[in-house]
Amino acid sequence: MSALLSFIGWSFLPSLATSSLLSFWYRLITRAGDPRPQPGTPTYAKAYRRVNFLVITLYLLYTIYESYNTILLQPNFYKLLSAGMRANDRELKGKFRRLTVMYHPDKVGTQGEAYFVMLKTAYDTLLDPVKRVAYDRFGPDILEWRHCSSTYDYLIRGVTMMVPYYLGSALVLVILSVLGKMEFGRYWRFYTFFSMMVLEALVVTRPFHHFTRIPILNTLLPFEQLALARKILFTTFIAISQLAPLFQQGRVITGPLTAEALDPHLDRMATLLHRTDAEASTMLTQELLPFDADPGMQQMLKKKLEEWMIESTIRGTPEVRDAVGKVIQRRRTDAPASAKGTK
Repeated sequence: MSALLSFIGWSFLPSLATSSLLSFWYRLITRAGDPRPQPGTPTYAKAYRRVNFLVITLYLLYTIYESYNTILLQPNFYKLLSAGMRANDRELKGKFRRLTVMYHPDKVGTQGEAYFVMLKTAYDTLLDPVKRVAYDRFGPDILEWRHCSSTYDYLIRGVTMMVPYYLGSALVLVILSVLGKMEFGRYWRFYTFFSMMVLEALVVTRPFHHFTRIPILNTLLPFEQLALARKILFTTFIAISQLAPLFQQGRVITGPLTAEALDPHLDRMATLLHRTDAEASTMLTQELLPFDADPGMQQMLKKKLEEWMIESTIRGTPEVRDAVGKVIQRRRTDAPASAKGTK
């Protein structure tokens, strides 16, 4: 669900934010009466690419921070016991004994039973060396893994849980590449994906104190770091897909244009013209909707439109324009300098 919501957000938020920022910026810098750059013009397209690149980059950084903060705030067994990630058995027993006195159901009532059960589960898991190693690497899912009694059993079960995820992701990447999707950054996308596989293999097979030395990640357990890495990988792939059109639009065509190269552009232009015509017809229908029930008003509007079209046609005729220009010039010549219409 979280991945789906993230994908939905990436689908429209960057473009919406870019359009809003550009609209605000042009209102801010454009003087009253001056025309603003309109969508479709080269000036607007250039500004849109720059702002969109900035928005996508900032949104990527925000999603990474938000993912890190969410994982950091989620309780784990160590946080429930108020113990450090390297606490020994003696420290765990002392923390659990103190919390038992504070939150035992005999003291806080039946409303504290669920929390006390969580404390007892966390204590039993971390006090067992085998379960503690498995929990550090695979998270609370190990509580549902039956028939696992050794570190090797938990490791094999964890790896088998990881294999479908990576096989499915690799299959999706291959299919999209075969279909010609996500061509931009394809090499780096595959390289990052396989790097993630190697990282996860190292994390789940190495001792706890060896898997990272990055200060900002020292507060996260191994399974929490892997969840953060997957989130970063997913959002980065989407961000690259969003950035690809910006770089492709900025490319300069150096070779001659062929019919095959022009066909996709002509198809897009035809589609755009069709949509524009449909939107114009819809707007005209909505404008005339208040007069739909008044035949007399419709007749008057029809007559006015005919008169306007005739006048526009006559005024657009070169002979008429020349005659009107000569009359105006004659009036300006014969009239006094201070008379109206001479300037």
